[in-house]
Amino acid sequence: MLLFLVPFLAAADGGASDKQACTDVGLAVLLSEKILGQGGVQTLEMEELVTSPSGGDFRVRSFRSVRRVAVQLEFSGGMPLSGKATRAVLSGPNHQALKVVEVIERDPDSEIGSAMIIVEAEAQPREARGVYTLELLDAEGTRLLVLPGVRFPSI
Repeated sequence: MLLFLVPFLAAADGGASDKQACTDVGLAVLLSEKILGQGGVQTLEMEELVTSPSGGDFRVRSFRSVRRVAVQLEFSGGMPLSGKATRAVLSGPNHQALKVVEVIERDPDSEIGSAMIIVEAEAQPREARGVYTLELLDAEGTRLLVLPGVRFPSI
């Protein structure tokens, strides 16, 4: 699972202002920049499938490294959202919002087999505690999906 997350947790400069792939960043950079600790990535998977407003089911997993958290939505079959997710908001207790650094949407292909959306945000170990709400938005700001009840693993 760790190798799967390397491209998503790797933004060695501390954040990606434009959408750019970080596929050439390795474990050495993640460790030296203290994005990833020696404990690796902790994973939390929701027990049951979630149903989107358009009726498609998806599985939710959340991840935490030393300085980042990520939420992965895995859709069986095609993407059931009404538009392309280009922005996300992760809001938590007391209206605390995490700084989202990347939103990646992948269509199903032979490699992953299912459509996927991954949202990555900056979060120190003491942050991202409690229950968060994930909002996915398109380029115009239209809400595509609101997912309450997102929790992140603790380190």
